[in-house]
Amino acid sequence: MALGRYVAISIKDAGVGIPKELLPKIFDPFFSTKTMGHGLGLATCYSIISRHAGCIDVMSEQGKGTTFTVYLPAAEEIATPVVVPHEKTHKGSRTFLIMDDEEMIRNIVGKILESLGYSVVGKATGKEAVDFFLSETSDNHQFAGMIFDLTVPGGMGGKAAVEEIRKVNGDIPVFVASGYADDPVMKNPEKYGFTASISKPFMRSEIVELLERFMKPKG
Repeated sequence: MALGRYVAISIKDAGVGIPKELLPKIFDPFFSTKTMGHGLGLATCYSIISRHAGCIDVMSEQGKGTTFTVYLPAAEEIATPVVVPHEKTHKGSRTFLIMDDEEMIRNIVGKILESLGYSVVGKATGKEAVDFFLSETSDNHQFAGMIFDLTVPGGMGGKAAVEEIRKVNGDIPVFVASGYADDPVMKNPEKYGFTASISKPFMRSEIVELLERFMKPKG
């Protein structure tokens, strides 16, 4: 973290605490002590805070609780009113395939895409998405595009899925999404077969901008 003025936000609980030997691992993707945990929550928090030039620290004592402190750069000047530009519009058609192991994310992204004119099909794993794509392609059904989650705990993620897609179709727009912005696939999506990447969490306007850039009809 660079020298300067920061705003500190602390969140403290009175739980069982985190063992000292586990503290260095808690921000690692897929590390979780919970049976049903995915190990992406803290990794995503770390990624978002880092993208805003901040950092996150943790102090914990077993039996007494844990404190997370987020440091974000403080503004040096009084903020001026932000003029929000008119949001870009995008109009699509045909089917968009979404793959994400989180049902809530599939639903939210699906509603956004439907509001833009697309029909949406959601799948929880890369294998399900690839199988559906191959089945539909064999029936001559065309897709407008796809958004694949990069990582799926215990299943095929976006990186392996797009490899299978590209064996059949090298032109269809396939976007990779993840909360872990530092992953090599997110930094260089084209190298791994993707059209582009989008970092979680993202807003409707960011999806619109992505689609306008890479799926806007030519002519």
